[in-house]
Amino acid sequence: MISPRKRWFGALLATAACCLPLPALAVDPSPEPLRQTECSFSGMIDELRDALRSGSPAYRKYALARLKAAARVMPSDELLAAFAREHDPATLEGLGAALASKASFAEDPALLQPVLARAAGDADPAARAAAVRALRGTGSVDSMAKNGGVVTYEQLIRDSAPEVRQAVVDNLVHENAKVYFGHDQGVSETAVATALASKDPKATARLLSEVSMEAVGHETVERMHGQLRAEDPGVRAAAATALGGVPGKESKSTRDALVSLYREERDPGVRKSALKGIVQLGMGGASATLESLRGVAPALDPEIDAWQSALKLGLQEWHLLLREKERLRK
Repeated sequence: MISPRKRWFGALLATAACCLPLPALAVDPSPEPLRQTECSFSGMIDELRDALRSGSPAYRKYALARLKAAARVMPSDELLAAFAREHDPATLEGLGAALASKASFAEDPALLQPVLARAAGDADPAARAAAVRALRGTGSVDSMAKNGGVVTYEQLIRDSAPEVRQAVVDNLVHENAKVYFGHDQGVSETAVATALASKDPKATARLLSEVSMEAVGHETVERMHGQLRAEDPGVRAAAATALGGVPGKESKSTRDALVSLYREERDPGVRKSALKGIVQLGMGGASATLESLRGVAPALDPEIDAWQSALKLGLQEWHLLLREKERLRK
C-alpha cells in the first residue's frame, strides 16, 4: 500500500512533469506514440482557490505545494499575469509564494518586484498583508536588497494596517529562526532597524525579544541600548531581553547598561527582564552581579534567589537554565 506521503510526493513530481518538454520524460521506446498533455496553470489556480476556501489543511498544503512546483517550469509571463489580476488575498498569497519559489529557483530576484510593489502599494490592506506573507521563509531580506531596497521592512512596518505590520513581524521572526537559525547578521540587524522604525510598541517589542542578536554589530547594540530608555515599558523590557543575547565582545558595556537599568527602573517587568539579560550575558559568572543588586528592589529579591539557585546547577545551555529558573519560581 502506498503511503499518503509517497502519494503526495508523486503528485508533485507529476505536476512538474506535465510542465516539462516531452523528450525530458521519455525513457524507453513505446509502440504507442506518446502525446504531450497540456498543463493547465489556470486550473491549478482554480484548484488552489477552492482548496483555500473549503479544503482541509492537508489539501490546502498540497494545492500550494503543487502550484509552487509547477511555477518553477511555467513561463514567467503567465505567472506574473496571474498574480497581477488576482484580488483574493489568500490566492494572492499563494501566487506570490509561487513567484518567490520561481525567483529562487531561477536565481532571478527581479521576479519578486510585483510582489514587493503590491506589499507596499496595493489599495487593499488585506492584499498588502498577503503579499508580505508570500515572502515568508524565502530569504526576503536579501531579496529586497537585491531589488535595490526600493521596498524594505522598515517601510512596511509603518503601514497603517495592523495585519500588514503583523505579517512583517512574522516574516522576520520566521526568517531569523527557521531560515538562518539566528546566525545571519543582516536579518538580525534588519529586524532591529525595523523594530526601531515601527510606531507600534507591540511590534517593536516582539521583534526585539524574539529575534536572535548573536550576530549583530556594535552599532546595532548601541541602538538597542537606547531602547532601554524607551517610553513604553514593554519596549524597555524587550530591549533588555534582546541585549542578553548580544556577542561576547559587547557583554561588558551591555551588562553595565542592564545593571543601571535595574537600579533606576520602577517597572517590575522591566526589572525582571534586566535580570534575565544579565544572567544570559554572564551565565555562571553572573552570580556576583546578581548579588550586588539584592535589596535594590526588595520585592524582586525572590527573582534573584531563583536565578542564583538555577546557576548553582552548573547548566551550560541557556534554554536549560531558563527552564530551570522558571520551574523554581512557580
